[in-house]
Amino acid sequence: MNTIPTEESISTEYKILKKKYEKLKKKILTKCPECGQTKFKELFNSAASAIAVLDKDGNALLTNSVFHEITGYSQDEISDNPLYKILMPEQDIEGQDYLKKLFCKSRRSISLSISILDKNNNHKFIDMSFACIPSKKSCPRSSICIFNDVTSERENELRREELIEELMEAKELQEDNAAQLSILLHELDMKNLELEQEINERRKAEKQLKESEERFKSLSITDQLTGLFNRRHMLEVAEKEAMNSYELKQPLSFILMDIDDFKKYNDTYGHAAGDVVLENIGSLIRKSLRETDRAFRYGGEEFLIILPKTDGVDAAQVAENIRAAVEAQKYYPKNNDPVRTTMSIGVSQYLHGESLEKVLKRADDNMYKSKIRGKNKVYFSCETGSGISS
Repeated sequence: MNTIPTEESISTEYKILKKKYEKLKKKILTKCPECGQTKFKELFNSAASAIAVLDKDGNALLTNSVFHEITGYSQDEISDNPLYKILMPEQDIEGQDYLKKLFCKSRRSISLSISILDKNNNHKFIDMSFACIPSKKSCPRSSICIFNDVTSERENELRREELIEELMEAKELQEDNAAQLSILLHELDMKNLELEQEINERRKAEKQLKESEERFKSLSITDQLTGLFNRRHMLEVAEKEAMNSYELKQPLSFILMDIDDFKKYNDTYGHAAGDVVLENIGSLIRKSLRETDRAFRYGGEEFLIILPKTDGVDAAQVAENIRAAVEAQKYYPKNNDPVRTTMSIGVSQYLHGESLEKVLKRADDNMYKSKIRGKNKVYFSCETGSGISS
């Protein structure tokens, strides 16, 4: 078997790639199936490396364009056979068994170099990275396989070693072999130039891969309509800020906001007009915050703000500024008659040691108190005091 295992590592690069498939399924495709599918295919096929997502039996569920270019196989041609049988020659039983155990049983992340056969029976050297995709117990096991064609580099390395060996032998020759030595040196220089070009191309490909990963990450944590972070990312940020607040003994506050009578607005003026309101409120919120604050689209017409190093009283003032800015904004969904929207807002201050669920529930309760008291208000209460502004 032509396998050369390298140092096993779980690098940052492949930690991200392990998560990206599940994130795309849950966050991109569920938002807008048609446009999400297009974005997914564009990003997936823009990767500079070959990518194959495998099921528990080693069958390729999904492959990108680079995979097809390297192996010569289309998605339809490989759908009925496990990937380890396609990549390894029939006579290489040991190689097939190794990849079968890796694809079907291994739960490690591993990098290795192997030799494969493409559709036209051409031998190719590839650098492969494999990782198992975490899943719930009720979900089938799946994994991701990423590799690059390094055939040209390996062949050039072998040729370069041969040229160096010939060069050393040429040094022992008489003066009448000087011309041949000159030719070998020239050939070596040309090969070095080719290697430099390949290295530059590889760096360019790595840069493109990094940019693709950044686009994947941005899509997975950002609400596309408002430009704010999404709810999934909020849980990660809230846990981190709560821990910092507890360890540093610093205040931390939460602001939960809901657009008043937004369903009626949508029913009256249409969802397109409602999207304009959501987008504008997202912009108003971003302009009202410090660099250390984080804003999220918490639900359909709900927004959440996390304010580190801020007590409840100061957070209530920030909330009041946002409430006033939202109320002052005019919209013209029909004709030239202006329409305004308002928000009911609840504020809560994190008490060191309490759960996130508790402080978020207190913010939610305060928001509904604002609605009960006539809407378009800010309500704040905590263990140390309470107040209301309108």
